[in-house]
Amino acid sequence: MKTWLAAAWKRIRADLANMHKSLTIWFNSIIGTLAVALPALQDSLPQLQDSLPPNLYQYAMVALVLGNIVLRFKTNSALADK
Repeated sequence: MKTWLAAAWKRIRADLANMHKSLTIWFNSIIGTLAVALPALQDSLPQLQDSLPPNLYQYAMVALVLGNIVLRFKTNSALADK
């Protein structure tokens, strides 16, 4: 049990040390920060949905998801290997 725990901890530390090199981490951090740190934006998005052209709100959400998917497929190595 101690060997498994030590190996897991070592892998986690290696991942955390190199996570600043990951575009996926940067993309998700920026989007997450915008969603959490800007309450005015978070409150106004549902209200904007009514004044935007049809489906634009949905396209924006799909673009965020697709951006994340593209970055995940672009990733070809673990964070520890970066």
